[in-house]
Amino acid sequence: MYRVVEIALADMKRLFRYKLEGVYHTNFSIKGFDYPWILTSHDWKQGERVLDVGAAYSPLPTYLHDNFGCEAWAVDDFGMTSGEEYWLRNNSPQKFIDEHPEVHYVLERLGSPSESSLPLGYFDVIYSISALEHIPGAMQADVWRQMDSLLRPGGELIHAVDVDFPSNFGLPGMLKAGALNTLYRFIPRSYRERYCLVTPRAYLRLISPALGIVLRGTADLSVMNMALNPDVLADSYDFGFNRIQKGDDPNYRFQRVGSLLIHLKKLE
Repeated sequence: MYRVVEIALADMKRLFRYKLEGVYHTNFSIKGFDYPWILTSHDWKQGERVLDVGAAYSPLPTYLHDNFGCEAWAVDDFGMTSGEEYWLRNNSPQKFIDEHPEVHYVLERLGSPSESSLPLGYFDVIYSISALEHIPGAMQADVWRQMDSLLRPGGELIHAVDVDFPSNFGLPGMLKAGALNTLYRFIPRSYRERYCLVTPRAYLRLISPALGIVLRGTADLSVMNMALNPDVLADSYDFGFNRIQKGDDPNYRFQRVGSLLIHLKKLE
């Protein structure tokens, strides 16, 4: 079971505060919010065992090791098991790993606990940035269950998940997202899994049974709030263009992306 510390959408108010305070890696993008949010959401301590899920070439594990004395781990296969060039990004994963001996890299993907070498009940904090949204919907619950098995009692899960704004797709997209939220309990599981990232609430309702999360009292995650609240953070045009380039996607319209913030504390 878990206590909800925070479930919310990334917001402009905190981003400007992070920038003014000079928090590490703050910039005007989703990841530029997520890095400082991760860093300020937990009181990092010497010797804490932390796991970055889907870290790839992220500098955060090294930062946590160098600045707080954390025992830094990262689990990611860098696309090597699937041969996906998108994840390799014209870099050499092994060269990057060799250059960072301070981080314990585990070349795996979560979701298959029986095939994993990660130690059970070992980590004080498990976090991710722009990673979990890439997991197929049918595997989402399994990934969260495995993270639960890796986390010690009293530990924390701190995850920032990229979510597309339903308004990207105009009124039909808004209506579809609203219908998914309203009719969720009547929708077949296969459909829930396939469209779990259409709305933040749909994603939370898919994963919550795996952890025993109670969703009452969370921030406004409604479709209308995402569309109309100017404080809800969306990726900048520059970073939207980067997404198009990385994904070789010529469709410039559907690039309004936000961040769903999930911070949970495992009960002792």
